Amino acid sequence: MKSIEIDVVVPVFNGEQYLADALRSIQKQTLPASRIIVADDGSSDRTADVAKSFLESDSRISYLKLPHKGVSAARNAGVLASKAPFIAFLDADDIWLPTKLECQAEVFGRAGSDVGFVHSSYFCINADGELATNQYVVPPKKRGDIFLPLLIESYVLSGSASSVLVRRDVLDSAGHFDEQLFHGEDWDLWIRLAKISKVDFTPQAVVGIRIHNESAQRRVQSGRALKFFQQQMRVYSKWEAAVRADNRFERSLRRAAIDAILPSIKKPSIVHEFYRSFATNENALVRSIFPNQLHFWAEICFGIIKILVKRIKGRFA
Repeated sequence: MKSIEIDVVVPVFNGEQYLADALRSIQKQTLPASRIIVADDGSSDRTADVAKSFLESDSRISYLKLPHKGVSAARNAGVLASKAPFIAFLDADDIWLPTKLECQAEVFGRAGSDVGFVHSSYFCINADGELATNQYVVPPKKRGDIFLPLLIESYVLSGSASSVLVRRDVLDSAGHFDEQLFHGEDWDLWIRLAKISKVDFTPQAVVGIRIHNESAQRRVQSGRALKFFQQQMRVYSKWEAAVRADNRFERSLRRAAIDAILPSIKKPSIVHEFYRSFATNENALVRSIFPNQLHFWAEICFGIIKILVKRIKGRFA
């Protein structure tokens, strides 16, 4: 497996500050990539100049200037431009250690033909590229069939997109990234890959996930809980039968919806629109979460009571 062909897709949007670090980390791989495809999602900064500065010295690198449609569209454009039987993804603000591709190729070499994708553990770095020791790392734990753990057990694929190496034929069969998703687009694809193939991983932390003000991790924490939850429901609605098979999971969705709306409880128009997004949804699973408006408000009241009780207990603890 040390001679396998791997193409690397690097989606980037206004990434002039970090793109060079990402590309250099690919160039340093002990198992060289066959092609490095920079998919520029309509950047307005100097991203193009940074990418083109690498073209002169590395013939493997190609640059795609794309209209701004989001990271999924950029990754998909990179996949379509690739040719190798294996594809890896590296977000432009992340980095790889030199042995990343070699370690994963070795995993594929030991694995059976039913393994369609391999990921890895990771570490976090800050905006300056220094190790961020205050960030929680989710190590990989599950091998084999992880479809249900990914879908309904909140299992996190360690390292996410920047850690994944996937067989091209499996990726094509599962379908590429959903361009209608701005959150959870990678999770959505891992679920579809896991439905038709098995997963393996390397326990070595060979991917550096950069945490900075514009990173995906920061955006998740910046008050967009409602939209993120609605995007999650788009993913769940693709697997209605599997989700409905577990009544406990449907209840957990209801709790997650209430947790998402409570920070906006003082804004009636937002709360009302949130309920309408469930009541008028075309998908039966989404509509079933709150059978009626009375049920919706009862769940909100119960959620508020739980918060108050928790605060009271905290005062007397």
